[in-house]
Order: sequence, then C-alpha cells, then structure tokens
Amino acid sequence: MSLPDVAAFRAALPSEGRLVLATHRHPDPDGLGGLVGMQYLLAQRLGLGSDLVLEGRIRRAENAAMRRLLDIRTIPKGGVDPARFKGIVLVDSQPGFTHTHPPGALPLLVVVDHHRGPDDAASHAAVPFFWVDSEYGATSTMVYHLLRAFDLQPDQRAATALFCGVRYDTNDLARDATRPDEVAYLELQRLADPKIVGAVNHPPLSRDYFRQMAEALQAGEVLGPLMLVLLHEVSSPESVAEIADWFLRLEGQQWSLAGGACDGRYQVSLRTDAPGADALPALKVIVGEEGSCGGHGRMAGGQIPLTDLSLEQVRELVRRRAVEVFGLQGAPAQPLAADATPAAAPAAAARRVDSSPARP
Repeated sequence: MSLPDVAAFRAALPSEGRLVLATHRHPDPDGLGGLVGMQYLLAQRLGLGSDLVLEGRIRRAENAAMRRLLDIRTIPKGGVDPARFKGIVLVDSQPGFTHTHPPGALPLLVVVDHHRGPDDAASHAAVPFFWVDSEYGATSTMVYHLLRAFDLQPDQRAATALFCGVRYDTNDLARDATRPDEVAYLELQRLADPKIVGAVNHPPLSRDYFRQMAEALQAGEVLGPLMLVLLHEVSSPESVAEIADWFLRLEGQQWSLAGGACDGRYQVSLRTDAPGADALPALKVIVGEEGSCGGHGRMAGGQIPLTDLSLEQVRELVRRRAVEVFGLQGAPAQPLAADATPAAAPAAAARRVDSSPARP
C-alpha cells in the first residue's frame, strides 16, 4: 500500500491561480467526499482556489442529500473558461474511464483514485501526480491521509464529506476496508456532523423510487448463488447500483447483477460478498468488447452503448454471458416473486462461484 508523496503533490501544482476539480459522471459519496476534501486541502495548505465541475445529474436520494446538506457548489462543464484555470485535479476516477470526461483544453495535473485502471504507463507518466492504489477501500480515505500528510485536520464540513465517502465505499468498513480505511473512518466520524450524516443515510424517497423497486422485485431471478435483475428503462444510472447493492442482502445469494437502460446506455452493476471474490473480472467478461467497466474488490460497474444493439439484444447478451461466466448453464431460474423456494444451483457451479467466476 502506497503513501501520499507530499513533495510530489506540491510540485505537480501551480504556485497560484485556480484549479478545476472533477470526478466521474453521476458522482457518488466517495467522489463527492474526495472533491470536498481536496478543495479544503488546496485552499488551506497551498492557497489555491478551485471550482468543482460535476457531470451528469445526481439522482440517488443519498447522493443528492449529501450535495444539498453540505452545500457542494459547482460550475457547469460548458462554463469552464480555460483562461481562468491552471489545470485539473481528478478524484475517484482516472483518465480513459468511459464515465469520466473532465473539461478539455486544460492539463491534467493530479489523479487520486482507488479503482484499478488500465496499465498504461504512458498515460500515467503524462500526469505529474498520479496516485492510484486499489488497496484502499475508498478514495476519500486517500484524500484524508493526504490531508494528514500535510499535517492538516479537516474542518467539520470536509470531515463530514470524507466520512460519507469512506462509509459508502466500504459499507461501514464491512467491504474491502483496510487499516487506513479504519483509521480514516474513526477519526472522521469523530469530526463529522452527526445530524448531516444521519440525514444523508436516511433521505426521503420519492414514489418513483418505490415503483422502480417494485419493478425490480418482479423482474428478479434467482439462479443458484446469483441474483439477476435486468430491467428495461430506469430513472438513473445510480439506481442500477442501488438495486445491485439491495439484492446482495438476499439470503443465500453471493452475487448480485443488476442492469437498466438510461441515457442511451445499458448500465450494469455487479456486487459480491463471496469470500475472496473480485467483481471486476466477471463484469469485464459480461460487458465484453461491446461495453466498458471498472471496479474495486467486491463491486464493479459498467455500461454498454445502445447504438449497434437494441435494448432487448443487450439484455439477452448480459443474461447469457452472466450464466456462462458463473457456470450456471442448466441451473433453474426461479422468479424472486414466486411462492416456491428457489432451487439450488448445481453443486459444481456453486463451488466455482465460492471464490471467483468461471471464464467462458
């Protein structure tokens, strides 16, 4: 596990001027938390002002509540005047990820991320400060330790944002958390505003949310250790990840795969709680050459453009490949909403999914 290099971070940034802070499209609490923490660090230790640019609507209730309660202000991507800024700091994502499109005409100066990305040494070398380490459970953890390396304690707002990021991506330390995540979680929890944390965790939900969850319940299929929920249209890409998270809690399921069409793409999310399992290799096979994906440990997400293939063709493709990659050919598919108890998967398939999916 790598540690932040303060000297390299300083050297990558200008001595004065403003920066653009960006993350992936439809940012989650980890992306938002990393942005707020980075903005605080730049202002307090380096005297640099910055503006946040967010791409894609934030529609998941928890994420929208976090943005509103922490007053996370942004400027539109199209409103970025390159003459006003010195460069870009990218948090919780990497250049080349298909869900990440920072404003053009500005140099990328800093990348801080905990996701595994393409092993492209040339692109890494082009970024003055490139700190990517998938051993961290959250990018917000990395930003917190960067603050501490500068001997800087976050104020309550920054601590609250970073805490929400750590707790979201590690599922309150239950998913892919390491010792640095534990340290960040406990310290940030002490500094955070508990009322805001509670409000973010339990936001009011719209009727559309419950209608979509009802559709997911009707569409859900149990195939041995895999819970499969392939919807048609969904309200937002974030809802696909939320559905995958939700159904992983179904007793007896080790894998949860959800999908839904939004904004011209079929979004897919894969989650697992199987010991030692890694979601990303499985999702890479499922989306194939038609799509793209990224992930970390027990969670991965991706998309397939609805250009060359129709929605029904993509749904069938995802389902077929999921059955193949998990070795579930011949396993009976049991509708979740049916009265009967789901049939068990073949023993060989169940054994194979215990550690990692089979490759087709």
